[in-house]
Amino acid sequence: MYQIYKNSRDKAWEALIRCKIDSLPVNLMLIAKHYNIKVIKYSESKYVQELNIPDTDGFSLYKPILRKHIIYYNDNVQNNGRIRFTIAHELGHCLLGHNTKGHTNYRNSEIDNKEDPNETAANIFARDLLMPATVLHSLNMSSPEQIAEICNVSLQSAEIRFKRLTELNKRGMYNKHPLERQVYSQFKDYIDSNKQ
Repeated sequence: MYQIYKNSRDKAWEALIRCKIDSLPVNLMLIAKHYNIKVIKYSESKYVQELNIPDTDGFSLYKPILRKHIIYYNDNVQNNGRIRFTIAHELGHCLLGHNTKGHTNYRNSEIDNKEDPNETAANIFARDLLMPATVLHSLNMSSPEQIAEICNVSLQSAEIRFKRLTELNKRGMYNKHPLERQVYSQFKDYIDSNKQ
């Protein structure tokens, strides 16, 4: 399980660094564009309408003919933070190589699925991409509500992240990894301007 966590976390940090993300909320469309991943709303997709899957939050697939990943998301979901988590989660599937053989991943939960390591990995990726711990720690975030607001995520996602931040705070586990230090450095001006 630790290897899944580590790989997902590191891939999220790499995406933030490569895409030069330096402020919150994280611009997911910039990341998708950088990696040549197309993002499509359910309401604008004939493919989704043919599949008839309106109850899911989103899914991703790889089109071998186009050599392109595509993320579809349910734009009828009322919570914009949840939509953002769905897109980040599906970016995780794409960047972690979960759907390179045309496999489709459907998403309906922000809570880790212990039976599916790919779903757990994509959730970890999404949390670390949308809510980088070193940035939140440096901003002195003291509640899930603050995290939800500054990161534009659902309260459920923010509560999960806040619980993890509390554990990291107890252990003093910030900026130990070179990639995390690079993320911190990239966000430094933003942190200095927005510290609570």
